[in-house]
Amino acid sequence: MRFIPVALLVVALFSPVASAQTPPLLKIVVPFPPGGAVDILARLMGENIAREGGPSVVVENRPGASAIIGTEAVSRAAPDGGAVGVVAPSFLITAAIRKLPYDPFKSFEHVCRVVDSPQVVAVNAASPYKSFDDLVAAARAKPGALMVGANGPATTQHVVAEMVKKASKSDMTFVPFNGAAPSVTALLGNQIHVVVANYSEVKPFTDSGAVRLLLVTSPQRIAALPDVPTAREKGLDFDITNWFGIVATGKTPKPALEAITGYVKKAMADAAMVEKLSQIQLIPSVLCGEAFVAFLKEQNDIYAAIVHEAGIKDE
Repeated sequence: MRFIPVALLVVALFSPVASAQTPPLLKIVVPFPPGGAVDILARLMGENIAREGGPSVVVENRPGASAIIGTEAVSRAAPDGGAVGVVAPSFLITAAIRKLPYDPFKSFEHVCRVVDSPQVVAVNAASPYKSFDDLVAAARAKPGALMVGANGPATTQHVVAEMVKKASKSDMTFVPFNGAAPSVTALLGNQIHVVVANYSEVKPFTDSGAVRLLLVTSPQRIAALPDVPTAREKGLDFDITNWFGIVATGKTPKPALEAITGYVKKAMADAAMVEKLSQIQLIPSVLCGEAFVAFLKEQNDIYAAIVHEAGIKDE
């Protein structure tokens, strides 16, 4: 039998390479309630990672406080590659509004942006606004009279509403709702005049003919909506989507981070998973590592500017 000196054994057990291996269990923290698009994304990804030879995956929903509770949990997890979190624009928007128990850039390792959720501007199909130009003309004619509702405050949809107002030089009153569903219900009940939402949240109503889409704010037209113009096509100098990405705890060792990145890329290249995501209007838009960091910095500048200019608060 060959004996290994104790000193060498200790070095092997506690060397950076050994400690940086991905743990046998990966926890994906979702800082939103179960059942929504983000939750479905995390669970599909977890199933793919486990099925394709990665670690076992558990999805943990930790909603609350504008996604701060779950995101903070990821920032404080052991930096061993055993925990990642799903982040959305609120990851940056909230940081522009108030001091947080973590820093969006310094407290995390940024794995990948994975999907986009297109944003739309919609009205009740029975309204007199047949086009975005009609809506803008009405808003300019009676400043502040038209009410634009959305999930909010301090959400992607709130930011989009403020950017639409600014870029179109029109004045509408923002009305926050506790979720997309109540805002769409208010639109259908003629309690508000226009809504900003994820396309997935209004699709059933556009399909039934109850809601009319006037604008999408993504860089390109949505394949399923070839006749709906983008914001830039209507002369608005911006484009924005509701994106979702994956971050790991700060100081996660490079080998573990590379393993996690590999799992995410492989999952997002799976045709069956992409098809399932398309059913809830989530469009793959994978950016990893430094490209994801550059994207986040660009987005951070955009959100910080509009938050300051529009005086957006999170309560």
